[in-house]
Amino acid sequence: MEEAGIKCSKEEYLQWFMRNWVGGPLVALQHLVDGALCIPAVLKMGDPRVYSSLACLGIMNEMGFEIQDVIKTLYFFTPAEVPSFVLFLTFIHHSLTTCLGLPTILCYRSLSTLHWLCFDLQGAAAVSTFIYEYTKILDVTKRGELKQFLILSWISFLVMLVTRFFHWVYLVGEFIFVWYNDKAWAFLVVGTFFLLIFSYLNFAIVLKSMYGRLQKFMKMSAEHDSLPSNL
Repeated sequence: MEEAGIKCSKEEYLQWFMRNWVGGPLVALQHLVDGALCIPAVLKMGDPRVYSSLACLGIMNEMGFEIQDVIKTLYFFTPAEVPSFVLFLTFIHHSLTTCLGLPTILCYRSLSTLHWLCFDLQGAAAVSTFIYEYTKILDVTKRGELKQFLILSWISFLVMLVTRFFHWVYLVGEFIFVWYNDKAWAFLVVGTFFLLIFSYLNFAIVLKSMYGRLQKFMKMSAEHDSLPSNL
């Protein structure tokens, strides 16, 4: 968290982690399902009305999850139960789909950019979360498991880099261009605001913290490699 500029004590983070460890795989599975619903749309398989509806279902499913997560977070909000950094991340993370999900479905349900945006966000989150949950059980004091940790972490980082930086910038620009051409000024102002907030999450929090984590364990790997092989 510190790599992303979010301050919390080690004890605060560990307490939050232990209370919420079981939710990670479930969130990953939910993102996997939502991302899979967008596959026919991004590949343009079959009837456009059907694959657009499936992609919209993925968006609405994510929107439902995020709304209940916000309600749950607010309900349990005390410094002991929900640290301030978790509250901050929750609102930043959930702002995009919660505020723009339904309006974009109503006005742009057949837009390929919308389908790709949902696929990238959900699919990449599923891959990253599954890898993150699996690497929790690896013993990085062992050479083999440390190497496995690094390989999987690099895969996760590269998936997020492609979807949350390179393709994300392209899709955001495409959305803004569509809104401008349509003279959809409300979408242009409000939508751009939330896209910029989510861009901050992608760049300054997600990618920065993932890269900081990689640097930390690459350094550990280098220290392991410098030791005699019989240790």
